[in-house]
Amino acid sequence: MTTLSHEQTPASSLLTERLELAEMTAAEVDALLVGIRCADWAADFPQGVDEDAAQQYFQSGLLGPRAGTFGARMMRERDGTVIGTVGFLGPPVDGAVEVSYNVAPSRQGLGYATEAVIALSRFALAQPGVDCVTAYTDETNEASISLLLTTGFMPVESSGPELAFVLHCESQLPDGED
Repeated sequence: MTTLSHEQTPASSLLTERLELAEMTAAEVDALLVGIRCADWAADFPQGVDEDAAQQYFQSGLLGPRAGTFGARMMRERDGTVIGTVGFLGPPVDGAVEVSYNVAPSRQGLGYATEAVIALSRFALAQPGVDCVTAYTDETNEASISLLLTTGFMPVESSGPELAFVLHCESQLPDGED
């Protein structure tokens, strides 16, 4: 089941059944940018895409007050182990926010990315000024395409080299069952 929990967490964190999606701290961004490993990171985290996300997060100035809403987050198992990144690539533009995600290889295929994308999409669609959630993936990334289709995203025309997907309303999301 993929639902947000009502447990006590920082305002910037979202809880799912198995994950905490915690706002990426400045220290975590720094560690990703300079290649320092943190003790609570999975052995195969980070991957290059996580470092790229941190770079983009930093360059976009998302360390300010809106970072908790439309910034990057660390994907943590409930024991605190960081297993990936998930988040938005900035505040809404024309009512759309873009979601990105990556899970450490040791945790892939377990439904963590699906759980995180559903929770973050539900959260985004509840925010003022957000009309849709978008995602992009390479046409050869079958796992990502499957994840987006499973989570209710619909393919749309894209002007770039990547495939584009959009989610317009919460009713497109699965009913909470994985």
